[in-house]
Amino acid sequence: MIVPANAETGRKSIMDWIKRKRGEIVLAAVVVLMIAAICIYNRANPITYTMYENGTINYVKARVLEVTDQQLEPVKEAEGRWLGTQELKVELLNKGHSGDIITVVNYLSTTHNVYAKKGQPLIIKADCPEGVEPFYSVYNYDRTSGLIMTGIVFMVCMVLVGRGKGVKSILSLAFTMFFIIAFLLPMIYRGHSPVLLSILTILVSTAVSMLLLNGYSAKTLTAIASTMAGVLVAAGAFAVITAVLHLDGYNESQAEELLLISENTGLKIRYILFAGILIASLGAVMDMCMSIAASLFEMKHQNPTMDFKAIVKAGYAIGRDMIGTMCATLVLAFTGTALTMMLVLISYGVQPEQLMNSDYIAIEAAHSLSGSLAVILCVPVTSFLSAYVLERNNKTK
Repeated sequence: MIVPANAETGRKSIMDWIKRKRGEIVLAAVVVLMIAAICIYNRANPITYTMYENGTINYVKARVLEVTDQQLEPVKEAEGRWLGTQELKVELLNKGHSGDIITVVNYLSTTHNVYAKKGQPLIIKADCPEGVEPFYSVYNYDRTSGLIMTGIVFMVCMVLVGRGKGVKSILSLAFTMFFIIAFLLPMIYRGHSPVLLSILTILVSTAVSMLLLNGYSAKTLTAIASTMAGVLVAAGAFAVITAVLHLDGYNESQAEELLLISENTGLKIRYILFAGILIASLGAVMDMCMSIAASLFEMKHQNPTMDFKAIVKAGYAIGRDMIGTMCATLVLAFTGTALTMMLVLISYGVQPEQLMNSDYIAIEAAHSLSGSLAVILCVPVTSFLSAYVLERNNKTK
């Protein structure tokens, strides 16, 4: 049988494309299989324990048709906020309630201040116990559209600036978040080891992210190994710091709720803090390791005469420039999350000794310091590992 020339050319081009994209195809297949396995496992093993029974409560999307009455007065200390009540006629939009028109009273207080206007999308809390008239209240603004638009703007900016790398970054971030939400959290909740699970999560997330962004190469493998070493350094540093400061999961502000969960699911509270710091430091460690490894591999490519010592020296030089900003990023990130609590503690007239020795400050300090130590020690780890790989590759040529 004679195969037309154009068909043969098309087949050859497809095979060439498959060969070029073989690594990405294999990675995509592995990721799809992992996602499918996680979804199947979660479906077969649903979380059965919840602290509060809320089977009769639903949160329903709604739209304000009319503000029939309102008794409001402005809050002098906070511009744009009101105190009082509003009587609203709203249309429920969710399936099962779609088209229902109800009247609901909206109570505006200092802390719960949802000011409704005609056409305003809201979330309505519907309590519908069997045999009793449903009770409706205003839960909050419907922020779904705003969140979606913000996410779209974020992704568009990433694609416009990063082009192909931007798309891959979005995919790697989406996979990492999926893995944490669908795998790490449920497994920890069911009583499995937070330490082993967090290390596994970091290994998988790091490998998928870096292979997707940079492809399979010695540079990528070096960055992955350096990241894992850096995260393990963070784990060791955190273990030492928490031992010195007498901290574990029982010192968390939600310890009472965690105890209730632990009694029913076997949740290992003691190691929750440990898992948290590993996940929190991952991004900064990945950034540091990949930046140093990429720079050293490019320098070696441009200057093949560089020896082991020169590569390590260059790695240290690059790392020193990054340490300050990366450590500041970690410390300021944790400080930012603690800002509100710090203001509250100041208002209580907390003494310096009391403040410095509180569980909250000690935990935030442990997070910041262990993450920063991981970033700092990534410099020698990545420098030596990159130098070793580059010199070994040079000898095998």
